Amino acid sequence: MYLTNEQLLKRIQDISKEAELASNHALSFEEYIALPFFGQIILRFMLKLDEYTLSDLDRYESLLNDITGEEFMTDFMGVVYKKVGVDFSTLNQRLIEMTPQFSDEEIQDSIHADGVREDASALLKMVGLDTNIPVWEIQIEEDECNLLLLGKENKLLFTVDDPMRLSVMEVDGNRATSLIKAAFYCKKNGVSLARVLLNKL
Repeated sequence: MYLTNEQLLKRIQDISKEAELASNHALSFEEYIALPFFGQIILRFMLKLDEYTLSDLDRYESLLNDITGEEFMTDFMGVVYKKVGVDFSTLNQRLIEMTPQFSDEEIQDSIHADGVREDASALLKMVGLDTNIPVWEIQIEEDECNLLLLGKENKLLFTVDDPMRLSVMEVDGNRATSLIKAAFYCKKNGVSLARVLLNKL
């Protein structure tokens, strides 16, 4: 798989080290996920500070984006955003509310687009699904993989165990699109995704 090739993993490792050093060890890499339909890979970090503000998140997310450029998207683990007040129990409603605000935001493919889309097609084929189904997310964990499809509602579709443990889920396509467009806006304007989720732009 493209997502597990040594060259990509080495690149992520190098970026992680650079981010840690540039932030005086405040930033630590946690995970990466692919968004095949939108041609992106997101690198997700923790912020190892006891206290921080929205302005701090603006600064650290801008730092991450300066390091990664157009190669990757970046954000923080959910617990980081929770600490500044983001309520994930109301996230779906917020994504609906903010859809018009970012409707004109353009989404650009990254250099990883072809690779992650090939992975998505291969996984769809492996579980007997149409390889043209739009895939929102591929998340690879130690011994399993999650495949999230763009659809109409959030739900688990099925799980297979052979040749690997793979959970296939559906997510609301409109909300997913709203989120990725907001993320592009934040990257372009040097602000944290938390500001959008809190409606504090």
